[in-house]
Amino acid sequence: MLREENSSRELVWNEGQNVEGWGCSECAWVFNPSGPRADESLDEMKRTFKTQLSAEFDSHACAEHPRVKDAAPWKRRVG
Repeated sequence: MLREENSSRELVWNEGQNVEGWGCSECAWVFNPSGPRADESLDEMKRTFKTQLSAEFDSHACAEHPRVKDAAPWKRRVG
């Protein structure tokens, strides 16, 4: 569940010089997925990835991932 203070944040795709992946629109948090398990099917890997992404995004605290001053916003929004 998102905290009220972060109700405007969105999960976004980031493409930059040093990072490419899912992140938060309001801070510098970037999703770092764990590797797939060898015994998972492709559908299970996708489901695990989506579940982990959602859980970690929902539970991160923006205050713990401050954005560098003058950093460009993430490029593409999802939703």
